[in-house]
Amino acid sequence: MDRKEEKLIRCLEQLPQMRVPTNFSLQVMDRIDARQRRGYWIGSFKKLAIVSLSLVFLTLVFFSNLPLFPQFNISGLSGYRRVELKFYALSENPKTVAVAGDFSDWNTLQMEKKDNNSWVITLKVKPGKYQYSFIIDGEEWVPDPGSYRRIEDGFGGVNSVLVVNGE
Repeated sequence: MDRKEEKLIRCLEQLPQMRVPTNFSLQVMDRIDARQRRGYWIGSFKKLAIVSLSLVFLTLVFFSNLPLFPQFNISGLSGYRRVELKFYALSENPKTVAVAGDFSDWNTLQMEKKDNNSWVITLKVKPGKYQYSFIIDGEEWVPDPGSYRRIEDGFGGVNSVLVVNGE
């Protein structure tokens, strides 16, 4: 052994001798168990907080004027806003798609076909709430599948709701 090792051994031998109590492991396990029980309630509280905040968020999304769906582009046109509506056919391949709503006095407006399953139209509307539906092949009225804001139309069907914010 060299000098450093011998010095270390002497220092360690001078330290006071400590004995571990016989029930030391039981005390450690009791403390671990107590922390786990305390952690269970904290974890439950976190879960409750997450669920509560999620419910508040969903309530705001579906029952407020937050402009989440459909997405639209806004540009100033002396009080009017430019709104782009898009329709995506999921399974069928319609020949024509039109839109009708409060913004057109429920007159149909033909949409432009972009590719096999998508149509688009750009409207100029004033800020406000508008009900609308898509008309497939001139016969079938369907709400916007991309919008979660819906309202009964009074005829046993459902319309989508478009919210256009002001300045």
